[in-house]
Amino acid sequence: MELPLTSIRALQLPARLYLLHMVLLTFGLAVNALLFNLAIPALGYSLRLLGLLNSVPTLVAALTTLPLWWLVTRAITLRTALLCSAVLQAAAILTVVVAPPPVYLLLGLSLTGPAGVLFQVSAAPFMMRHSSAAERDMLFSLSAGLNIAFAGLGSLIGGTLPGLLARLLAVPPQSGMDYRATFLLASLCVLASSIPLLFIRPVSPPPPSAARPPAPTTGRFERFRSSVIGPRLRASVRHPLRAIPEPWQSMLRRPWSVLRFMVTPLLISCGAALLIPYLNLYFRQRFAPPDEVLGSIFAAVHISTGLATLAAPWLARRLGKMGSVALTQALAVPCLLALGLTPLLSVAVALALVRGTLMNMAFPLYDAYAMEQSAEAERPTVIGLINGAFSLGYIFGPYVSVRVQEQAGFMPLFFVTAGFYTLAAVLNYVLFVRNEQWPERSSVAS
Repeated sequence: MELPLTSIRALQLPARLYLLHMVLLTFGLAVNALLFNLAIPALGYSLRLLGLLNSVPTLVAALTTLPLWWLVTRAITLRTALLCSAVLQAAAILTVVVAPPPVYLLLGLSLTGPAGVLFQVSAAPFMMRHSSAAERDMLFSLSAGLNIAFAGLGSLIGGTLPGLLARLLAVPPQSGMDYRATFLLASLCVLASSIPLLFIRPVSPPPPSAARPPAPTTGRFERFRSSVIGPRLRASVRHPLRAIPEPWQSMLRRPWSVLRFMVTPLLISCGAALLIPYLNLYFRQRFAPPDEVLGSIFAAVHISTGLATLAAPWLARRLGKMGSVALTQALAVPCLLALGLTPLLSVAVALALVRGTLMNMAFPLYDAYAMEQSAEAERPTVIGLINGAFSLGYIFGPYVSVRVQEQAGFMPLFFVTAGFYTLAAVLNYVLFVRNEQWPERSSVAS
């Protein structure tokens, strides 16, 4: 297995700058994610508002997905989309710093919805465009691995920031002011992530191979009528699909080739949305660790998962991309159930480490597989559909989870989430593993 630093040096400069952008963005967002569920009650907001704050941004993302897909595929470059995403994320975190009335807080944090969509539809196509076939698996795995590792570092440092800032500002710990100061630093870090992108020269997609017909010599109106109105009208009557722009036209002719990639992400989303956003609350309520310990726990989970993700190309060479995804997801289910049942903090931490590693290490292989099965023009749409499916459960899941927590605690959420994960692993095997060509033994490295 290649060392990460050696692999990074072998990548193209735009890919390396993208990785720098991604780790800065991830670090700032990880600080926000660790403390958000703890800060909202500390700032005087209700638990039900917390559920809405975790759900509404996903709804806004769903409502803005189609226009943002069109924007990325037809109007702006991938680099511009990534820049806009970082700026919107920084603005959303600044909303918590201001701590406005609930309605304005909800509106401000809704910016994370379109920010997430812009990143999701741009990141994978950007990596595809700035990597060769030999570099692709390593770039996707490095991106996911560094993402998770720096999320762990953000959690580790983020757990210590409120206490440190409380002492510097001479305010009581967990008073709200220390959290607001922490979010200010997180927003500045997210905004700084846009700087590496400014040094990347935009690259246009490869031009179509077919040459354009010569321009006609008739008048402007006649030329427009004959070349645009007439053919499009006749095409829309005779062949309705031809009136739809690419890449939707080709995808509508073979919808299952795209929709199959949305099935298991949707199932995982429905399960994860009930539990994963509130794991920090679960640890706080079940074991009562302080912020520093909680940050260390989630840092360990992120870092171990990030390191394991670097082994994903090695695993794919032996089991195939989708075989690796199905196996690791299936092995994560018993760890999830045991995490909800154990009464010991040390055992819970170990189970959280194993569960996070198994569930997340092969996700970049899923994205890479989907990108390989899609045409260049379709990739932003396909990755957008996949990430949209991953997010769909978060429209209602976090709010439903809060209501279940109020009535029955966390235990039912563990069992329901495990059921969704099990079904997703089985369907990954049925839909993809049986049809995937596994590597020959002779090509497997010793």
